[in-house]
Amino acid sequence: MRVLLLGFGCTILASADQVQFSLSTSGDFSSGTPSNLGFSGNTGITGTTDNAGFLALSNLGTFTLSKPDRAADNYDGSTFTLNLFFVAPAGIDGQTVFNAALTGTVNTQLGSVLIDFGPAQTFHFNDGIQSGGFDLTINDLSLTIPHSNTLTVSQILQGSITNAYDPPVGTDPVPEPVSIVMLGSATLLIAAKYRKQIRKN
Repeated sequence: MRVLLLGFGCTILASADQVQFSLSTSGDFSSGTPSNLGFSGNTGITGTTDNAGFLALSNLGTFTLSKPDRAADNYDGSTFTLNLFFVAPAGIDGQTVFNAALTGTVNTQLGSVLIDFGPAQTFHFNDGIQSGGFDLTINDLSLTIPHSNTLTVSQILQGSITNAYDPPVGTDPVPEPVSIVMLGSATLLIAAKYRKQIRKN
């Protein structure tokens, strides 16, 4: 079984296509975060991107916030790490699980706890021969701080996958359409130059 590599910040030039995803999540807050703020991950998240390489992630887990006392209102400076465990798409040898970790900043604003995961991040995976990739966006989240000690509020974490692509099952890599166009253009330019030289002679 080959080792899968996961990369951050890579630009995906391949065309998007339909990719099946299977993943689960877990998460942890940094030390010092008030204990009344929690997260419960989700397992068995599955879906297939559309022809444009898009897949909505409607339930990545649930955040909960209870209200034991007024001292717990300030969460500034805390962070939250979201762990995602993916099963590699079928075109990757071995169907190995690989993981990604995204960090969100936690702040308090206008009576709410805000968790900001920042802009989309790009990931790629490979088995040494075949490769694939996708952009992952985790939506920002807001939890209204309860006014009563007996209340608990919850919010489902959502996100999306875009520009997903993976190698077709049982096939070798094929040239990208852009590469084919560039090759054709170069051939035409060389042919035109050759004809011009013949006419001069």
